[in-house]
Amino acid sequence: MSDIGINGKTGNAASVIGCMSIGEFVFYLAYALYFFSCILDRTTFVEFLFIPVSLLSNILSLAILCLLIFKFILQKASVNGWLMAALVVLVGFVSWRNSQEGWLFWLALFIVCSEGVKLNKLAFISLVLSIMILVIAPLFAVSGIIENLILIRSGIARQSLGFTHPNIFGMYVILACTSISVLRFGKTPLFQSMLLISAAILILVVSDSRSTAILAVFQVLLLFVFYKVENKRLRRIISISFVIAVVLIVFISFYFMVNYNPARSIDSVLNNLLSGRLRLAHGYYQMKGLSLFGTNYIDSPVIYWENGKPYHFVVDNAYCHLILRYGIIPSALFIIGLFSLLIKMVRQNQWDSLLFGIVLMSVYGLTETLGVRIECNYFLFAIGPELLFSLSKVDKREVGFQKYAGVPHE
Repeated sequence: MSDIGINGKTGNAASVIGCMSIGEFVFYLAYALYFFSCILDRTTFVEFLFIPVSLLSNILSLAILCLLIFKFILQKASVNGWLMAALVVLVGFVSWRNSQEGWLFWLALFIVCSEGVKLNKLAFISLVLSIMILVIAPLFAVSGIIENLILIRSGIARQSLGFTHPNIFGMYVILACTSISVLRFGKTPLFQSMLLISAAILILVVSDSRSTAILAVFQVLLLFVFYKVENKRLRRIISISFVIAVVLIVFISFYFMVNYNPARSIDSVLNNLLSGRLRLAHGYYQMKGLSLFGTNYIDSPVIYWENGKPYHFVVDNAYCHLILRYGIIPSALFIIGLFSLLIKMVRQNQWDSLLFGIVLMSVYGLTETLGVRIECNYFLFAIGPELLFSLSKVDKREVGFQKYAGVPHE
């Protein structure tokens, strides 16, 4: 099955849909609806097509759930795969009910329903919807139809352009660029690099979102590493370095969550570089500690954050957010799945857009929970096919990574 290329030469949308299985089509439709639902929640739209956003989100959630249940029924898996899938969903459900926050549950549902999914098609969906909202939200905000929130940081005005936070604008810009990088993976990265540098400048000028601007520059470096390094031994060394880097990011996040001390200069410097993220994570850790299956912070003291908006829970580091909000067991399952996927890719000498995306988004997780949320990190879908579903020997030889993406640069 051919995937949709960025230049459209691999086939039009009608031909691609025509050669999909029913299960694939259902999954992509569920993902598109979920992505769209997340878009609505991150804009200042109160109504969409004369329907209240809260009501529309509930309708979409029900439709997505039905689609994923149907996809799950259509899948083929070993007994162990079914049991593991059931365990993942159950843990996700329990942690959702305990934490009163649901995105990890949706992550679990999409992962266990991802058999046969192609990464390029997810990237295409992400690209189309990201561009759509990057046109609609700023246009409506500038026209005064929806609110344009403006935050002030160090005397700099940060425009949200119709999104709930300036960082969200930056995130969708980078997400669109990342999807283009995936669709063009293996080709010369000059176009993507120019696009990313332009995106970083736009983000800094409009929303002053430093984390997403840095992520754009980091993505440029990653693209050149993946394109230029051809020696297999060097690729393996770099792949192992990537895994070590992700492990260190998770470890450092947990370490400072527990041991942050503003009296230490290194802690203070890092906290300032990360806009207070270490202090907040440590503060919530001291407040309620850790639980097995999640903690609800609705009764915690309110923090008046940007623009004086009250928050009961403000932890942007994805890994600290996971373990504080969702608990030890759900976080452990997520981290085991992530590391298992990375290790498997290294063992199979994969050098492709999946490894590129997982590393990129794992770094993003240091500053934003969006780094581990499915609507941004759609690379996590590979955990399902790689680790939950049994593949025949022929499939494993044929798949490599091409099950998920286009042919990598040789």
